[in-house]
Amino acid sequence: MVTIVPINEEERASIINGLKSSVPATKLITLKKIVDLTVLRPESLQYMEMTDKMAIQRIISGIERIMEYDIDEVLKREASIALEKLKLTLGSKFVQNLFYCQNCNGVVDIGWENCANCGSSLAEMEFPETKPCPNCNKHTSENWNNCAHCGFQLIKEEDKIQKCSGCKREVDPTWMVCPYCGTRLKVSKK
Repeated sequence: MVTIVPINEEERASIINGLKSSVPATKLITLKKIVDLTVLRPESLQYMEMTDKMAIQRIISGIERIMEYDIDEVLKREASIALEKLKLTLGSKFVQNLFYCQNCNGVVDIGWENCANCGSSLAEMEFPETKPCPNCNKHTSENWNNCAHCGFQLIKEEDKIQKCSGCKREVDPTWMVCPYCGTRLKVSKK
């Protein structure tokens, strides 16, 4: 049995503020701290993901902001490493986008019919990041293959575009290695 030492409020605020810092050394130390947490205390991050999704989302957004907008290549590389380690730690529960109930501001899943917090119908709310299902007109996510509500096939096999698992750019299905980031795309057959 593993004893979980939760990340306390001070530590959480330190991480979030460190990612926003204008001092490159502070960002670098914060990124290293995140990597250390994924290695030494992964259960603490998993616990935080279950209990405070907004904090995890803010950490992920901070890392992505460094990767996208920072001019320092060392910071970009460290942010990429931290994000990959965080993805591995959080596994299939890795948070992409959070949706909030427009009535109580609680976190909701667009696959739900109603808000678990206040009971408001999600079908009556608008979420700009979603598309309506052509069959049932309920909210769907762009990465869904089928509608969670009615099962309608949203993405046809021929519409799927292969993307690199490393940099998420479109790649040709015949390529062995991504020309943008160097990630291996296919396993060579021996």
